[in-house]
Amino acid sequence: METLSCLTATAAAGAPLNEAEPDSALGQLQAELHERRRVEEELHRLNAVLERRLTESKEELAATDEELKWEMRKRAEDRQEIKQLNEKLVRQANALEVVSHELESFAFAVSHDLRAPLRHVLGFSDALAEQLGQQLDGTSQSYLDCIGRAGRKMESMIESLLNLSRVTRQELNLASVDLSRSARECAALLKESAPERRAVFKIADNLSVRGDAALLRVALNHLFDNAWKYTAKRELTQIEFDRKQEGDTSVFYLRDNGAGFDLRYADKLFAPFQRMHVDSEFEGRGVGLATVQRIIHRHGGKVWADAMVDSGTTIFFTLPDCR
Repeated sequence: METLSCLTATAAAGAPLNEAEPDSALGQLQAELHERRRVEEELHRLNAVLERRLTESKEELAATDEELKWEMRKRAEDRQEIKQLNEKLVRQANALEVVSHELESFAFAVSHDLRAPLRHVLGFSDALAEQLGQQLDGTSQSYLDCIGRAGRKMESMIESLLNLSRVTRQELNLASVDLSRSARECAALLKESAPERRAVFKIADNLSVRGDAALLRVALNHLFDNAWKYTAKRELTQIEFDRKQEGDTSVFYLRDNGAGFDLRYADKLFAPFQRMHVDSEFEGRGVGLATVQRIIHRHGGKVWADAMVDSGTTIFFTLPDCR
C-alpha cells in the first residue's frame, strides 16, 4: 500500500513513470493478498481442527469423569461390603469361640462326671470277680474280664480327654523356650525307659522359640513318644529333631524311621482317638498328636505330617516369634 501511495504521489508531482513499475507493484500486491488469504484459510482450518479436538477432549473428559465417578461409587460399595463381611466374620469368629469354649467345658464336665460311675462299674466288677471267681465258668469269667478291660480303656480315654481339654483351657505363659534342651531331655528319658534298644537321636542346637514352656514340653513329649513307639520294631531307631527355613518361616520337624502310615488317611492323624495302627501292632489312645495340634494352634502355628508306609514319619510344625 505504501508503494502504491508513493507511485500516486510521484505521478501527481509530474514525475515520469516507468510502465513496468505499476505492473510489478500490482503483482506484488496481489501476491501479498493471496498469501494473506491462504494464511487466513489455514488459521480458519486450524481453528476448526482445534475446536473439533477440544469438543472431542471435552467428550472424552466427560466420559472419563463419569467412569471415575462410577469407579468411586463401586469402590465405596466394595468397601462397605468388605466392612460388612469383616463384621460378619468377627461375629462368626466370636460365636465360634463361644461354642468352642462351651464344647470344651461340656467335654470337661462330662469326662469329669463319667469317672465316678465308671469307677463304680470297675470296682463292683472286680469285687464280683473276687467273690465269685471260683464259682464262675470260663465264659462268665471271660465276660468279667471283658468288662474290666473295656472299663479300664474307657477310664484311660476319659483321662486323655480331660488332659486334652486342660491343654485347650490352660492360660498361656509366654517366655523364651529352649526346644533343643527339652528335646534332649525327652530323648534321655526314652533311652532310660528301654536301655536295651539301639537308638540314635540327632537333635539340632539353638532351637529357641517364644511360647509356653510347659505346653511345648508336653507337645515334644508326645512327638518323641510317638516316634519311639513306632520305631520299636526297627533294629536301629533313628529320630531327628531340627529346623528348616521356608521363605520367612521357620519350620520345625521331627523325623523317624518307623512304621509310617498311608497319607490317604492323614486327615485323621490329628483327630482325637483316631489310630493309624491297630492295638495289636502298636498300643495307644490316639490323643498324642491331637494334643500336639491343640498346643501348636494355641501358639498360632500349624502342624502337618509326611509319611510313607514302612518308611517313617515326619511331623512338621511352625511357631510364631521363633528365633
